[in-house]
Amino acid sequence: MVPADQEYLTTDQLSRYIHKTQGAVRNLVLRRAIPYRKPGGRLLFIRREIDEWVQMSEGITIDELKNG
Repeated sequence: MVPADQEYLTTDQLSRYIHKTQGAVRNLVLRRAIPYRKPGGRLLFIRREIDEWVQMSEGITIDELKNG
């Protein structure tokens, strides 16, 4: 698992964090469907942005289930 205080994630770390293969992560990058940075040609992901990306994804929240 990825330490909670780690700000930047590699492709491998992100794939474990969101339970996707590394190929699926690279596919999301190619489709520009996930926030990423590419300093020096290496893919990096900012954990806070990934958490926001997950929150913005389709679905239903706990509050919506409770109220609904």
